[in-house]
Order: sequence, then structure tokens, then C-alpha cells
Amino acid sequence: MKSKQHIDVWISPEGAITVSAVGYTGNTCEEATRFLEEELGMIGRRQRTCDYYRKTQNLNSNQQNQQT
Repeated sequence: MKSKQHIDVWISPEGAITVSAVGYTGNTCEEATRFLEEELGMIGRRQRTCDYYRKTQNLNSNQQNQQT
């Protein structure tokens, strides 16, 4: 079952913006949030979650198909 993908955006009272891509794996999270990063400007810090280091579902399927 594929998890639902969405992007959460939080703005603190001080104006700090946090963007979180939920349900994405690999670098698809960075691709999904790129438009926000480009519009919001300079990134102060990027923190990758364990999902970033997981291979995407499509990549795994393609590798299995190539082996058969």
C-alpha cells in the first residue's frame, strides 16, 4: 500500500519556515519541494529523514524487471 504523499509547511511566530515532504522516498522529496525552496529563497538548514535514504518504489520495481 502506497502512503499518501503531501507537503507540510509551518511558519513560526518568528517567521522561520519549515517544509516537510511526507510519504516521499529518495530524492523525490527534494523534487517535490523544489518549487517552494525557489520561491522562499535561501535555505538555512536541510535535514533529511530516514525516508530520504530509502529507495523509491519505482526504482526497486525497475531493477527487479531488469533481472528477469
